Amino acid sequence: MAKVNKPKNVKAKETKSKKIKEEKYRSEEQTEMLRFIRILLIVIVLIVGVYLFTRIFVTKDLFSQNDTTPTVNEGSINYEVTLIGSLLNKPETEYYVIIYDAQNLRSVYYSNLITNYKLNQDALKVYFANLDNELNQKFYDPENVNVDITNISDLKVGDLTLIKVSNGAIEQIWTNEASIAEELQYIESTDTEN
Repeated sequence: MAKVNKPKNVKAKETKSKKIKEEKYRSEEQTEMLRFIRILLIVIVLIVGVYLFTRIFVTKDLFSQNDTTPTVNEGSINYEVTLIGSLLNKPETEYYVIIYDAQNLRSVYYSNLITNYKLNQDALKVYFANLDNELNQKFYDPENVNVDITNISDLKVGDLTLIKVSNGAIEQIWTNEASIAEELQYIESTDTEN
C-alpha cells in the first residue's frame, strides 16, 4: 500500500483549526475575576518590594546578624510620689507632702532635707509632689499663693511648700524654706547605754 502524503498546507490548516477550537470563551465575570487577581498580585509584589527596599537600603538590617531581641524593662511604681490633687488620699493617718520642682537648682537641698528627716526614729512618711508634672501645674501660682483653703482645688502653691496631713485633712502648711527646714530637721538620738 502506498503511503498518502498530505501536503504541508493541509497540516498547517489542521493545527490552526485545532487552536481555534481550543480557544476558550470566558464570561465577563471570569475576565473581571482574572483582572482582579492580576491586580492583587501586582499590589502584593509592590508591597513586598517596598518592604525589602526599606530593609535593605534604609534600615540596613535585613542581612545583619545582630540580635535584635527587644529588652524588657521591668516597670516600677514609686509610692513616694503623689499628685497635689490626691494628697489627702494616702493610707497613713499622718504624713507630710513636700511640693517643689525637681528641675529647680535647690531640689538637691530639699531632697537632702527629706533624706535626713527619714533617719529620725519617729519620722512620718514624706510624699513628694513635683511641680514639673503637668497634672500639678494648675496648683502652681507663685504670684498668688493661697494656703488658707477649705477645698484642695483652691490650693495655690509657690516654688516650695510643705503640707502636713492628719486624718485626711490638712493640718498645717509651710511655704518658707527656713520653717520647712526646721520642721524636717534631723534629730540625732544619742545612745545613753554604755
